[in-house]
This record gives sequence, structure tokens and C-alpha cells, in this order.
Amino acid sequence: MTYRKMLFCSSLSPIALGLGIGFASLGTIPPAQANPCAAKACMENPCCAKNPCAAKNPCAANPCAPKNPCAAKNPCAANPCAPKNPCAAKNPCAANPCAANPCAANPCAAAQPAELSDAQATAEWDRLVATMRTTYALSNIPAAAQFFDWINVTKNPYQSSTHGDRYLVNIVNDTGKDYAKWEEAGQLPAGSIIAKPTIVGKTDGSADIGPLFMMEKMPTGWNAASMDWKYTMINADGSLWGQTKGTNSSGMNFCFECHNAAGEESDGLLFLPEEYRR
Repeated sequence: MTYRKMLFCSSLSPIALGLGIGFASLGTIPPAQANPCAAKACMENPCCAKNPCAAKNPCAANPCAPKNPCAAKNPCAANPCAPKNPCAAKNPCAANPCAANPCAANPCAAAQPAELSDAQATAEWDRLVATMRTTYALSNIPAAAQFFDWINVTKNPYQSSTHGDRYLVNIVNDTGKDYAKWEEAGQLPAGSIIAKPTIVGKTDGSADIGPLFMMEKMPTGWNAASMDWKYTMINADGSLWGQTKGTNSSGMNFCFECHNAAGEESDGLLFLPEEYRR
């Protein structure tokens, strides 16, 4: 081989070697990460740090997770993961249980009344009682027009959390007078009626008329689900809101569901605070 050929071949060798190294290097270059929030990139990405849908499953911190599903404002409305939330299919917000919650139309739900002192509640009751007598009678339910002449077992109106924080007075007919034995009342006889007219406190210390709640003991076997109590609720304007086994019967189920919790021994009766009992 001549010197010139040797020089030419020796000149190509490092070039070829260099190219080979170059090609090999290109073959090992990792592909660019398409997800800027993936793995370590997410830890350094300030956007990912604030992204509630990044990395961890948003179900873990789902604002709709089983805290109170009947919260005043539906947390789903501001769900930062909607509508791409991978939890959407199983997300309780997708079929919001509040939508069909009886609380939505429950007249015992919070009425948001203002607090009244005992003196204010008594004064407002005395001021409104004549109007209540006339208004409730518009329902054409006899007991709603008669109960003011029955036995008042309440010293003065008291605030009842189970009736939307309205102020109540408990009044019973003569058949149900054993109600005033309180926890010793036992089973009341058929025909017993307990009326609970209400007033709603206002911020200026006055009050408005509230609904009238009544429960009447019916003959044995009338309705086992309610322990044979018929519940009636009359609106503040005298219109009938509902009655067990009558108008809007299903809407009245919340009444016996609440009272039944007292148990059969107490006949489903709930009693007012001791300090307000006559």
C-alpha cells in the first residue's frame, strides 16, 4: 500500500469512528416527556403543585367525598376536576343525593329564625294568637280550629330544633291529657291529639306566624309505620301542607320517622324541655 493510500484510509477511520459514536449517542437520547406534570417534573412545576387533578387521584381529596352531601352549596359546582374528573362516574355529585333529599321540602328544616328571649316569645305569642286561631281554621280541619280551647301544657313558647328552630307551644285535648305525665305518659289512647302551633322569630324581636303541627292517635292497625299516629301540617296561611294517608302523605313521612326514634315504649312521643313544662 502506498503512503497516499495509507493516509487516506487512516483519515477515514477517525471520521467513521466519530460518526459511529454520534449515531450511537443519538440512539440513546430519551424521548421528550409529553406530560409536563409527570414524575419529578411535576414536583418542580409550580402549575402542577397547585393542580388538584395532578399526580394524586382527585378522589382522595374529592370535595364531594362523604362529608355532608346536603351541604348548603353543592361543592360539585366548583369542582376543579369537572368535567374531566376520573371520579365522575362514581362521584356522588353526579347524582347529587341532595336533589331527592326530603330535607329540601322538609317543613321542619331550619327556618332560620332570629333568637327571641322568653319575654319576647311570650309577648309575640300573645299578640299573634287571635290571628293564628283564625288562620289555621282556614284549613277546614276541625282540630285546627278547636285546639286553642284545649289544655296548654307549656309555660311559654320554647324554641324547638326539631321544628326548624321555631317557637312552639304544646296543647293537648282531654283524651290525650296523659301527655302531661311526660316520660311516664306511656301509650296514649286513640283520639288523643297534640297540637304544636309555632311562631318564627325576627331580628327586630317580633315574630310571624309559623306552621301548625298536629299528631292524632288513630285506632290500632291504622298505620303501623307511624305507630298509628296521623301527622298533619298546616301552613302559616292556613293551607294544608300534608297529612298522613292524605294530602302529600309521603311528604309527611319525616314526622313519624323522627318520632319513631323515641321508641314504642314512649309511643313515639317527644317532650318539651323540663323548664317549659307546666
